[in-house]
Amino acid sequence: MVTASTISVLATRTLRTDRPVSVFAEFPRQTRLGPILPGHILELGSMVLEFDEEYAAVVSAADAEIFAPGTLPPDPLPEL
Repeated sequence: MVTASTISVLATRTLRTDRPVSVFAEFPRQTRLGPILPGHILELGSMVLEFDEEYAAVVSAADAEIFAPGTLPPDPLPEL
């Protein structure tokens, strides 16, 4: 989970990965998440994390928001 100040790595149960049960680790928001390694893997601190392919764009956007904000498209719903 990425907020304005923190990146939190959430722990889930083995068979219920859709529901977090605790915060496994936290990092400052200035921590770079990428690059995404083959197999949808990223290294965060001393951890190696694998994530579903559908989240690759989200991981890249989270990095771009901090490290390359000019590359992001305009917000399609700025009033929300």
